[in-house]
Amino acid sequence: MNNPRGRWMAAGLLAAVCVGCLAALFGGTRETGYCFLWAAAFAALTLLGGRGLALADRRQRRCFMALGALMAGAQALGLRLEVSGYTGVTGLLLCAGAGVGAGPAAGCVLAAAWRGLRALPVRAGNGRRSAGQVMCGSAALIFICWLPVLLAYWPGISAYDIYTQLDEVFSGQYTNRNPLLHTLILGAFYRLGEGMGNPAWGYALFILIQMAVMAAAYGAAMGHLWRIGAPRAIFWTALALFALFPVHAMLAVSDTKDGYFVALLVLVLIRFHRLLDDPSLLRRPGFAAGFAALGALMCMMRNNAFVGVLLALAAGLVALGKQSRLRLCALMLGTLVLYQGALGGLKAAFDASGALATELVSVQSQQMGRVYTFYHESEPDDCHEVATWLPTVEDYTPYTADPLKTFAIVDKPERMWGFLKLWGRVGLRHPVTYLDAWLLNTCGYWYLDDTTHARIYGEGADTHLGYLLSGQAEGVGLASDGYLPGLRALYERLFSANEYQRIPVLSLLFAPALWVWLAAFAGAGAACRRDRRTLALLALPVGCFLPLLLGACVLIRYVYPFVACVPLVLGCALARGKSD
Repeated sequence: MNNPRGRWMAAGLLAAVCVGCLAALFGGTRETGYCFLWAAAFAALTLLGGRGLALADRRQRRCFMALGALMAGAQALGLRLEVSGYTGVTGLLLCAGAGVGAGPAAGCVLAAAWRGLRALPVRAGNGRRSAGQVMCGSAALIFICWLPVLLAYWPGISAYDIYTQLDEVFSGQYTNRNPLLHTLILGAFYRLGEGMGNPAWGYALFILIQMAVMAAAYGAAMGHLWRIGAPRAIFWTALALFALFPVHAMLAVSDTKDGYFVALLVLVLIRFHRLLDDPSLLRRPGFAAGFAALGALMCMMRNNAFVGVLLALAAGLVALGKQSRLRLCALMLGTLVLYQGALGGLKAAFDASGALATELVSVQSQQMGRVYTFYHESEPDDCHEVATWLPTVEDYTPYTADPLKTFAIVDKPERMWGFLKLWGRVGLRHPVTYLDAWLLNTCGYWYLDDTTHARIYGEGADTHLGYLLSGQAEGVGLASDGYLPGLRALYERLFSANEYQRIPVLSLLFAPALWVWLAAFAGAGAACRRDRRTLALLALPVGCFLPLLLGACVLIRYVYPFVACVPLVLGCALARGKSD
């Protein structure tokens, strides 16, 4: 905006809208202290908003103001849901108004952060070490830093899925509810341990190999950042996170599918960045075969990962020139064909069935469950029908669909159709309640101060639940006291009793929403520079994440693709010239 007076008037008006909406949301107050806080908030929003509206780069101003408005509105909505629950259309409009009003001020802060990142020195090293040396050294360092966590939880951490997976191995009745390839690998190592006289030995070997694969993938990421000349600060921050951030270590020693999946995702992301920078690589059969093999394995380790490949294909077609688009289509579609062929072959070889239909109705179950909770007395006929299709509907809890969708009557196509018809009919009468149910079920992905994701299954030092699952499958011989009881007790306090939430500032690193917003920040920065290659690169983890918005709950391991990929994507985006 070229008119300074008009700019500051607009900033003041938007600040007033934001403060007014927030005051209405929280009831307002006439106490002197709170009045001072509202006045201070108005002044800060006006000052920052005026600066945001004055940004010379129009594209940067629009991108970061839009992201700032979205972030601010999301935090207002999260606060409202947390403090006193949903307030209908009025509450939604007030949250939207708060977001729009805070947009210029938040955009100013985000734009300043992006300019600071763009000003970082762009070379990661001085040439005395090769990318290969950096890769090997980083991988070794990361693996060594994870070893104490493995020793503390020896032979490894067992998630709840292991009982289902081993039951399939013992019975020979396989499904693809958990990725079939992962079940077969886990079962093979467990059987190996049984052959050696103790299943824990085979299980420990499984965990050690997973750690090595993940450390190698993150080492490859560090080597790639070194090769392309990423900023030193990004390089060392990424290395510190990979080696020391407890989420990496805990998931590396856990038997969930997330470890192998994210390791493969990182390797595919590196290859995707290479071909975006040098489309001639698409003509090399070895590169294409390696990309397709890694991509197919990645999809086989998470059932919804193919969405990431499809979104990356769409974004890649925009990013690449016309001459390379046909080859990119062939590569990505070939990856999906290889995935489907390999998965189909495995399912045929082991006579495995598909995923359970109940996995597809998480959101619908939550929405009808919330309607039942609030309207079962005023609308008994519909709610009685809801209870017929959802037998456990009285167990509704806002933050996880597991108690409801697990028992939904959708085991046959005609029953699924009947369930969906009821869902649609009820939703026409209660659209706001349906939206509320979805927001509550996903708030951990966008509300930075959310803590519900850390107690989905419970919390407490003796529960091994909380933020990160840390239990061991005693029923199948995988429990032990470990070798570092002090470290284990510390981790139990931090991540089972959730005491990490008491750590100022650093606790924010553990919020799933932070990593979602960091990915959005990287996307906004790339958009303001018209950096289509970074946007295409980001499309791969975003595509893997989007289906989780329709999932049963929010857990940090569901956001793990962003935790692993955001430092790599930022390094790739900032490695190029600094001029916007």
